[in-house]
Amino acid sequence: MIKRKLLYTKPAAILLGFVAFVTQVILLREFLTFFNGNELVIGIILANWMLLTGFGAFLGRFPANAKNIQRWILSLLGLFAFLPFITVVLLHLIWHHFFPPGIMPGILHVFYYSLFILSPFCILSGSLFTLLARDTSWLRMKNKIGDVYAWESVGSVIGGLILNFILIWILTTFQGLFVIMLFIAGVVIILSIKTKHLLTAGSLFFMLLLFSFLFLSNNLDVKIRGLAFPGQQITDINDSPYGIFITTEQSGQTNYYENNVLMASSGDAISREELAHLAMVQHPEPKNVLVLSGIISGIMHEIMKYPVQQVDYVDVNPEIIRMAEQNIGQQYGQKLNLIQEDAQRFLKKNNQKYDVVLINLPKPSTIQLNRYYTREFFQRLKLNLQPGAVICLPVAASGNYMNDETRRFLSIIYQTLGSEFKNVLLLSSGANFLLASDSTLTYDISKRIQKQNIKTEYVNPYYFNDELVKMRSENIISQLDKNVPLNLDFSPVFYQSQIKLWLSHFNIRYWIPAICILIFAGFFFFRTNLIFKGVFAAGFAGTSIEIVMLLVFQVIFGYVYAMAGIFIMIFMAGLAFGAYYPIRYIKEVSFKVFRKVQLGIALFAFLLPLLFVMIKNMDIHDYILFALFAILLLIISVLSGLLFTIASHITNKSYGQVASGAYGLDLLGAATGALLFTIYLIPMLGFGWSVAIAGLLNLSIAFLTPSESFAKK
Repeated sequence: MIKRKLLYTKPAAILLGFVAFVTQVILLREFLTFFNGNELVIGIILANWMLLTGFGAFLGRFPANAKNIQRWILSLLGLFAFLPFITVVLLHLIWHHFFPPGIMPGILHVFYYSLFILSPFCILSGSLFTLLARDTSWLRMKNKIGDVYAWESVGSVIGGLILNFILIWILTTFQGLFVIMLFIAGVVIILSIKTKHLLTAGSLFFMLLLFSFLFLSNNLDVKIRGLAFPGQQITDINDSPYGIFITTEQSGQTNYYENNVLMASSGDAISREELAHLAMVQHPEPKNVLVLSGIISGIMHEIMKYPVQQVDYVDVNPEIIRMAEQNIGQQYGQKLNLIQEDAQRFLKKNNQKYDVVLINLPKPSTIQLNRYYTREFFQRLKLNLQPGAVICLPVAASGNYMNDETRRFLSIIYQTLGSEFKNVLLLSSGANFLLASDSTLTYDISKRIQKQNIKTEYVNPYYFNDELVKMRSENIISQLDKNVPLNLDFSPVFYQSQIKLWLSHFNIRYWIPAICILIFAGFFFFRTNLIFKGVFAAGFAGTSIEIVMLLVFQVIFGYVYAMAGIFIMIFMAGLAFGAYYPIRYIKEVSFKVFRKVQLGIALFAFLLPLLFVMIKNMDIHDYILFALFAILLLIISVLSGLLFTIASHITNKSYGQVASGAYGLDLLGAATGALLFTIYLIPMLGFGWSVAIAGLLNLSIAFLTPSESFAKK
């Protein structure tokens, strides 16, 4: 009986890790379509994921009847086959019921909504881990919690390989969920038959047929995603690793959305004319022009009204490049050069010098976008400019009155531009535009348009009043703060200002969520024993360093939306290796070994900022850079996995208590790190000092850990 039961535990744990990883990445991508990729939201969602999973691990200790555990595990795994599909559908249906288009959700809305949506899946996932760890340990008659932790991590790696290299490239989100449902249900049905649980197998087969019929008889990509665009007809959906690109038609107007954010609309003459002409008219003879993003707005039509010789258009999204090649490329011939590349990496290796640069990127509401508004970016951009060149970038309109956060937001970008260019001009029209150049800039936009006989619909003396624009612009400039810090790659204060600006729309003080996080985590941290405190600290450091490394990689390398899943996969591979293999070569598992591993995590955290600076200043190939980051990720994840397994061996509690306690505190630490780092520490302290805090936490636990040894049982 024991031999037969053992056949299912390892594949069940691997399957648990597989579906948890795939579902986490898919749900994270779907949440990002609602919240524009804001790292604040990512932190909240990841934190809720870990908190709920930890709570589920705690609940998993209560079913005490060993005879029923196998049936519980197989039944819950069967539900796992359908929960990802159901969760994503409910995510859209409930969201659009409570938050129709045009309503801005607040931070509490984000927290409560994600907590509600993620609860069934995450609680079930945590409970399954504890049940599997208990059952495996009982059957083996020894502590196998670390093994189950490793098997689950192996499943996550397998899920990462399949999702990152196959599913997201060839299938849409709902098609991928359907394939995952078929696979999981099939595996659980086979396991149920082998373990003689025929009723469970039959029930799962019936549910599989029902869900297959519902999926095959409905085009969910159009029906579900169409909820975000009432009154519009979806004409095209491109679901790729770079995001979800949707084209709609409404009353003869074509609208282009990326992750539910309106990128451009046909016939929007004001936006494209302002972006193009405010800068182009400043240069006496603009021959070479660089455009970063926004080609679908029709801006090329405005640029070509000048005697340009070449326009280089750079965009990281292959879908936008594809559309431009089909609809625009042939129209302008060799004058237009379409380049699919990250703008920073393009500028680093580009030898062309430009007269005008039009930066048509969204506002820096994320660290990903913040990298295009830093002093380092403007320094690199300046190396690609001709003497007297002009750059232009739009920023959010503020009106005549600015609150404190809007003032700080504009002050930072104004001063950062001013640190690299002699002249910076703010033009306040339909939106605010910042122009920068080492040559003289002027407010006389419409006069120059008229003098050069350039045909426009809006930017001309009939609609665009130069004097009014000048008066409004000078009023805004007079309110700016000259003492704000500059926005830097590794100190993204601009991102912090964007978070505060968002929170200022709601009656929430910026520091209150931090206090709530610390009180909640501190309650469990100070009540538990020293070993579980160490597990908490390791989880805090592991996830925090993973997030920091992802963002630093993004700052240095470029757009990493498609790489996030790969980073998580590498981290899980390290956890699996660390939890499973090193423990077999340790002669005596003791507090002394535990302390050494904790010190290793602290030392790694302290050295990481120095490595960041070295990497940033090194001119190395992209593949070597990625390999270097992968090695660093493996080091911290292996240490974290090893510490978890050691903790499970030296804690004198029952298997269920150890599994739920260690796993729960590990996830609680990870959740605390995800929230504090993304919302507070990285924006306020930068990457280096933030990582040092994780090191200090682990160092303090290491010093408190006794050195006496307990033999391995």
